Amino acid sequence: MEKTRKFTRDHPEVRRRQLIEATLRCLAELGHAGTSVRAVCARAGVSPGLVTHHFEGIDDLIAAAYAHVGDQVAAMLDNAMAGAGDDPLARLRAFIDASFRSSMLDSDLLQVWLAFWSLVRRDPRIRIIHAEIYGGYRQSLEKLVGDIAGSRKLDLDVRLAVLGFTAMMDGLWLEYCLDPTSFTAEEASRIAHGWVDTLITGGFAHLARQPVENPAPVI
Repeated sequence: MEKTRKFTRDHPEVRRRQLIEATLRCLAELGHAGTSVRAVCARAGVSPGLVTHHFEGIDDLIAAAYAHVGDQVAAMLDNAMAGAGDDPLARLRAFIDASFRSSMLDSDLLQVWLAFWSLVRRDPRIRIIHAEIYGGYRQSLEKLVGDIAGSRKLDLDVRLAVLGFTAMMDGLWLEYCLDPTSFTAEEASRIAHGWVDTLITGGFAHLARQPVENPAPVI
């Protein structure tokens, strides 16, 4: 009886996961335009009615797939940083190393990510999920960079510094996935670690915090 109850309780989530994984395969192979309920169900080996049973439709399923991928990527990066211990500098370097591992430099992941990015401006659900994913991503990095700057007494606008760092990381990742012959993952990692070296040696003086101007007196 216990085994029967457990299977019944877990079954809907297993089905949802099956549909999400099939959606990701469709996005990687066919892009957003070719991802339909029929295509997803063909890859999952289920009837189309199962999609409407678990999701509002294909757009809802794609949104769930984006959230799923975002959670997976965040978990990989978080695990890498956790393995580096409590030192913020070691954690930031672990973040860089994990970002250029083979599991993160997958061509299918690029295709999926590009499909999601193409929907950010026109799909409110995707836009909200995108903001949550990147908001958490930047918040984690701002904490690390802020701790590093504080321990070294660096005058730094952490928000701007992290904005530059994430733009560099996204650019390196995108360029590598588009053309892995242009440079190696190790070279990409060296570039990113060079940014960290510049940070800890005070090389971002141009990103010092701007003084807050006193408001004009009220007459």
